[in-house]
Amino acid sequence: MGQPAPASSRRDGDLAAPGWDDIGIFHAIAESGSLALAAVRLGLSEATIARRLKSFERELGLLLFRRGANRLTLTAAGTELAREAGRVAAAAARFASCARAARPLADAPVRVTATTSISLFLTRNATTISAAAGGVELVIISTRDRLDLARGDADIAVRMSSVPDEPGYFGQKVGRLVQALYVRRDVDPLTAPIISVSRETSSRIDEHILAFAQGRPIAARVGDSAARYESVRSAGAVSMVPCFMGDADDLLLRLQPPPDRTADEIFLVTHEVSRQRPAVVAVLAALRKVFREHRARLEGHIV
Repeated sequence: MGQPAPASSRRDGDLAAPGWDDIGIFHAIAESGSLALAAVRLGLSEATIARRLKSFERELGLLLFRRGANRLTLTAAGTELAREAGRVAAAAARFASCARAARPLADAPVRVTATTSISLFLTRNATTISAAAGGVELVIISTRDRLDLARGDADIAVRMSSVPDEPGYFGQKVGRLVQALYVRRDVDPLTAPIISVSRETSSRIDEHILAFAQGRPIAARVGDSAARYESVRSAGAVSMVPCFMGDADDLLLRLQPPPDRTADEIFLVTHEVSRQRPAVVAVLAALRKVFREHRARLEGHIV
């Protein structure tokens, strides 16, 4: 093997940061003192190890080893760099250990994030979903915040918007969520207090309720659809309620057909990180089945 150019013949700016793979090969050779042993350790051929070492020395402009008959001996520069390579190897091992610790276990619960109304729908069907997925434990996270699937904040998101544009995301439309005006059957809707929503929650729903009110005062604005349902059922108010909730309650009366403009598309969203877990894939299939079986109720078709 020819001598590499001495380091002094290169300008500092000419040396790019060495690749981690090259440092790993150098570390394995330095520890074993042999190309053959390093090759076995790394699962590479001895010829590949020799070629990579020669290329690495050329890139650094340093002779890292003195070649003997049956063994390689570190040079002074090689000895110094071998200590640094050991630190890099230890850091890589710590990185792998942290990654293993952060990775969910095979039997870890599958976390599904959704808005309040869909969380209620999922809760009502949780035992069916779990059974269809082979007994997987579910964690239903009810929030309007968009949890970061790529970061692992949740495994599956049920969202009322299309799939994110970022790479690695997968999505499928599974239905529509419609809402309608409801009142308790023993309450006169013309005199009942009116509950609307904040425009930040849904300007479409607020506009529809205001049109129904025809100038009557709004008693309160409630963003949570489950809370609006409770205000209709318990407080005798008129408000917009998801049809799968209102139609299933014999105490409530739907006042109008559900307006199409207040409907939301329902999407199942996952990320390639969580899709590597068989349990997540199983829950996805179970969710698709449940949404398909309950599509009529979610879309306001009274059955």
